[in-house]
Amino acid sequence: MPAFAITNDLNWTVSPRPTASLNSQGVWVADPDRKAIHRDDTDERLGYVSTEYEVVQNAQLLGMINPMVEEGLLVVENMGYLAHGAKVFAQAKINQEFRVIGEDYNAYITLLNGHTGNASVAIGPVATRVICGNTFSMAYSNIGEKFRHSSGVNERILESTAVLDFVNSAMKMYSKRVEVIASATCTSTQFRAFLEATYKKDADKMRNVNVLNDLFYNGAGNEGRTFYDAMNAVTDFSSNHSRKSEAGRFGYANFGQGATINQRAMEVALEMATV
Repeated sequence: MPAFAITNDLNWTVSPRPTASLNSQGVWVADPDRKAIHRDDTDERLGYVSTEYEVVQNAQLLGMINPMVEEGLLVVENMGYLAHGAKVFAQAKINQEFRVIGEDYNAYITLLNGHTGNASVAIGPVATRVICGNTFSMAYSNIGEKFRHSSGVNERILESTAVLDFVNSAMKMYSKRVEVIASATCTSTQFRAFLEATYKKDADKMRNVNVLNDLFYNGAGNEGRTFYDAMNAVTDFSSNHSRKSEAGRFGYANFGQGATINQRAMEVALEMATV
């Protein structure tokens, strides 16, 4: 098992176990002041902590973001462990669909934890991508909200609003921009110009212009009236019509060229709506 790994599998637990040492008579005597932390799936001893140390399991940590990942608001982009699992991390970003022009959403909502007293639980936005021990330390130092592994730490973590605040801030900004483009009329001529600016291609040379035009007028919730309809036509195409397979469409819309085009569609819609 590697000492460091980027992985989507933090589905393992740790457990505190008693420690003992031999006394001068060669008898094993339990240590009343410390316990060993073992990774349960590999049985590897990760380190030692005091008897007052309260474990925070990976599932508890990831539970801070999982509901919003399931709702499609956040996308996990980086997850893993250091020192064979003694430190763990997970980082998520706002879903590409909800990123908007003029705002920096390159920051990650970051969750860090040390299983052996080597780090408190830390939750907050940072710009640093964790890829090694040094970047873990950089991210850890930039997070203001930390929870020591003392009694009741799991309950205190549940009271954190860091993840919700991160998402709510993005959604508030996104909603304001949607309001702008939803109230601005988009004519057929403007829609053509919108497509050319979004795809950076002459409409006459776009293979799917007829599909996009149909989505503008008849796509889910669209009426062919506003720049919001125009943006929805592009995102609908990326998600549902861009590739033959479901997996291909998902990759295109969320991580491939489609993600860039979706972002540009919001930028172009905002620019044209406010001219």
